[in-house]
Amino acid sequence: MSDMKTVTMRELNRKTASVLDAVERGETFELKRKGKAVGYLTPAPPLPERKANWKSHFEWLRKQSKKRGASLLAEFDEDRRRLRAREMALR
Repeated sequence: MSDMKTVTMRELNRKTASVLDAVERGETFELKRKGKAVGYLTPAPPLPERKANWKSHFEWLRKQSKKRGASLLAEFDEDRRRLRAREMALR
């Protein structure tokens, strides 16, 4: 990692936004305190790509077509909550 840049705690404190912008662009920084390496600032790994499971989606839709009214809305809300929880777990 010879192309890694170094940033001191003082520089990071003064230029946090510009350092984080560089990290977002893919740069990696070695973080130093009093001349000693204490850590690294690296870009976050990409989130895993999710593929749609169309078979289960259509099975779910078939089941929903038999429901009416409030029970259907309640199930939609519950599915939405489950999806949000699953997405948060992936982060």
